[in-house]
Amino acid sequence: MNFNELYFQKLVQALSLTLIHSLWQGLIAAVIAGTILMLTKKAKPALRYNLLATLLFALVLTSAYTFASLLFSENEFVNNHLSNSESVRFAVAGKVSISEKIAFAGSDNRVWISYLMDFCSSQAQVIATIWFVVFSFKSFQATAGFLYLQKVKKHNAHPLRESWRLRFDILAKKMKISQAIQVIESEHVLVPMVIGFLKPMVIIPFGIFINLPETQIEAIVLHELAHIKRRDYVVNLMQIFCENIFFFNPALLWLSSLIREEREHCCDDLAISVMENKTSFVHALVSFQEYHVTGSAFEMAFSRNRNHLLDRIKRIIYNNNKPLNAMEKLFVTFSLLTAVALSATISQEAPQPALVKVVSATVSSKPKVEPARDLPAERKVIAVVNQDTLPKKKKLQKPVTVQSKDVEVNENVSINTDANSHSQVNISSNGVSTFKVYVNDKGYEW
Repeated sequence: MNFNELYFQKLVQALSLTLIHSLWQGLIAAVIAGTILMLTKKAKPALRYNLLATLLFALVLTSAYTFASLLFSENEFVNNHLSNSESVRFAVAGKVSISEKIAFAGSDNRVWISYLMDFCSSQAQVIATIWFVVFSFKSFQATAGFLYLQKVKKHNAHPLRESWRLRFDILAKKMKISQAIQVIESEHVLVPMVIGFLKPMVIIPFGIFINLPETQIEAIVLHELAHIKRRDYVVNLMQIFCENIFFFNPALLWLSSLIREEREHCCDDLAISVMENKTSFVHALVSFQEYHVTGSAFEMAFSRNRNHLLDRIKRIIYNNNKPLNAMEKLFVTFSLLTAVALSATISQEAPQPALVKVVSATVSSKPKVEPARDLPAERKVIAVVNQDTLPKKKKLQKPVTVQSKDVEVNENVSINTDANSHSQVNISSNGVSTFKVYVNDKGYEW
């Protein structure tokens, strides 16, 4: 196996284990998010938004650190690679053979975690392949949505009418936005939206100026300008990327949806603060109840979901943030119980590996075991028993002396020697599955 193949195996295994670890990391993030929502019922949406966004990116950074740790950890890869194989075998001219089999020892409540991680390690390529297929599909959808928005900008688009051009500039100044903003009317959209970051563009549905009063139109425009002022488009792009990577993680998807809700609340408050007319803004929200959009995720739409729209209206009227619903409470409770159970299991002290020494044994026609010599108290004696399977008339061969290098192990080791050989193998335990044997001044390492 060359370096490239070995590195590819490490990359695949690190990726698959990172995806698995992100699940329990997401459960902890869900518990923290639920705690934030319960403790900030009366807080401003901006505070809740900043806390949730920080939590989301902390979760992503934790996963990135996990991936880097697994990728550049040599010992972790060796242990995982060896645990996937049934045994490690070595033979010297048919005379000496050593067989090692990895066995995970520990308390009963750690067994299922060992089985799970062993299964994920052995199926790393399958897990990585399935993830890559779904991630590619999600990325294709995002790319198609982006191309659709580019089409909206160019096809059946009309410049903003002159009667509103000056008023739009006045509203932008009230929002304290000095950046140049392009505004168009499109026949392809049903609700106002913002796209772009370096060159932001506000897209307004064609004909909206005929069906709504001017005060309500101002409220809608101010809401979209608030997205530009807050630079929400960049954060939204990061969310889309994170959701595509962790599409399987319910905690991260829920956390991302909470961020989107609080983002709309923040923009509502900014628009109302500039308008100084809460009633007109609420009427504008009610007017858009009849609209339903299923557009691209890249757009920052004024109203994306009808139920969410009603929640926004209630929050504005009663000045109270939306509490957790029944399903969210159930999910947070489940995440808390699971996180506690995992913490209790993992925090238990792992069993210390026993120090083992195999002493010299002279093998004759009858099994013979040499008693232990003065060994430290923490060392144990392993009997080496060999049977004479060679014909009795076979001439005795020159004894083979095996000199060993002290190596630390924490697994079962069986040593088979030739009946006509004199072997001395010393193995001390430290968890490293590497052996070096010298036979007739020749070294063999595996």
